[in-house]
Amino acid sequence: MPFAKKFRAMMDFPFPGDTIGSFTVESVEVNDERGGSAGYIYDVRMVLRGLGGRQGVRKTLRPFFAQRLTTFSGYGNPYQLWFRKPSYESLGDKRYEARVKGAGERIYLDPELSRFLSHLQAEGHLAELDDPAEREALVAAYMEGYKTEIQRKVGRYRSKLYRKERR
Repeated sequence: MPFAKKFRAMMDFPFPGDTIGSFTVESVEVNDERGGSAGYIYDVRMVLRGLGGRQGVRKTLRPFFAQRLTTFSGYGNPYQLWFRKPSYESLGDKRYEARVKGAGERIYLDPELSRFLSHLQAEGHLAELDDPAEREALVAAYMEGYKTEIQRKVGRYRSKLYRKERR
């Protein structure tokens, strides 16, 4: 299961001092919660300051909270990550709190990719991939490249987070 730091990195959370629209981020907290039947849960709290009211915060954060991404656990298992419905509260003095639960659930990407390649081959779009073993090798190579890309993205975010926390 991907832990909170990885969730934060994958979703590319802003850092305190960053601006989103007309708001400045004051704080960001992402914590692990006990998972349940829905997979893994993350408790998220962001505090922003700026003009625009609760509606402005909602409008500004809507694209951020609409993300659905795929990552890999430490064991290499793919997980789909997303946000549930956020809530917003005025804290006074042009400060606003956004709270939301993030979620992560194990998905089975390899069989889906294999099924998709079989479909493409049956439709005549992959004439040179008649051998099922070749298709499996193609899926495996893609998955390894995807895992490497995710590891790099998470590593870059964690390095940036480490530098910001040391200040």
